[in-house]
Amino acid sequence: MIGIIFIGDLKYCPYLNRYTEKLEKNNENYEVLYWNREGSNMKYPENYIGYVKKSKLNKSIYRKLSDFIGYKLWLNRRLKAIKYDKLIVLSTLSGIISFEFLVNKFKNKYIFDVRDYSYEHNKLFYLIEKKIIEKSYFTCISSEGFKNFLPQDQIYLSVHNFNTNEIHSLTEFSKKNRGQTLNLVWLGAVRYFNHQIKIIDKLKNNPRFNLIYHGSGADLEEYIKYCNANGVKNVVFTGEYNNEQKRNLIAEADIINNSYMTSKLMEVKYAISNKYYDGVLYKVPQLVESNTYKAAKVQTNGLGIAVDPDDYDFADKLYEYYHNIDEERFNASCNTEITRILKEDEYYSKEVNRFLSDDG
Repeated sequence: MIGIIFIGDLKYCPYLNRYTEKLEKNNENYEVLYWNREGSNMKYPENYIGYVKKSKLNKSIYRKLSDFIGYKLWLNRRLKAIKYDKLIVLSTLSGIISFEFLVNKFKNKYIFDVRDYSYEHNKLFYLIEKKIIEKSYFTCISSEGFKNFLPQDQIYLSVHNFNTNEIHSLTEFSKKNRGQTLNLVWLGAVRYFNHQIKIIDKLKNNPRFNLIYHGSGADLEEYIKYCNANGVKNVVFTGEYNNEQKRNLIAEADIINNSYMTSKLMEVKYAISNKYYDGVLYKVPQLVESNTYKAAKVQTNGLGIAVDPDDYDFADKLYEYYHNIDEERFNASCNTEITRILKEDEYYSKEVNRFLSDDG
């Protein structure tokens, strides 16, 4: 039996299926031990075991602490009661909260999957994380940029946030004509209000652009209220969607809105978002924020543009970038990146299968 640990709602863990698909293909029994933080009534298979305790994401760290302790105690009881052979630990905080079990009971018997910057600026947190990495079967990271804040003397595998089924739905990028309205499309949890509002303000009622937000999230109502209060007519919010709808939603996108920033710079400085893969796989140019690892990657590889929404000519830069894209060159750049992603993903998949089959 293999246990999969995730400290949150599963809708925020789209990469879970990268593991469950392999487990099922190898006829492995497994349980998913997650935290139902929103009190969702979503129906999951019987082997998905949820700790139900509502805890708003925007709580202060101190008010969240008792909720985290509750999940930790529940998880500890589960790990003691069920004799798992191996563990798959999804996200840094999932590892930190199960630290004692990982390093003492599961040395070299767990995968540690790092997806974000957490609290690596805290020395104790950093040292605990380093020990988890050292004792893991392997540690994988969703961005090479994470090597800037993780322990330097470790080996990391690259893991990519994409659905292999989407590889078969590839299309070629073809520009709209000048004068046609461009759709700037956001897909995913509607967050980063302060940053996105700058983009909305710069494109407000501009006939060259429509802004479309697909997804739900804690900030959605605030977005809607802001647009209504400020007379913004060219923004549409469509609400939550499922993966089956994704292809059609991206089909209407001329530019992927992959631009975000918070006051906590480290949370975004080195990350690669799911929307990055949407742009590459579906061959849609993407708008990203400035001065981040993602911005350097997108511009170096010819996959999009980094523009600061504080720039006075933000709208003109974005519009002219789109119409100056060399279609053939852009499509070739996407294909080159897809080839690299698939090669790294093949190696990652082999390592996961080796982990599952290793009886040592």
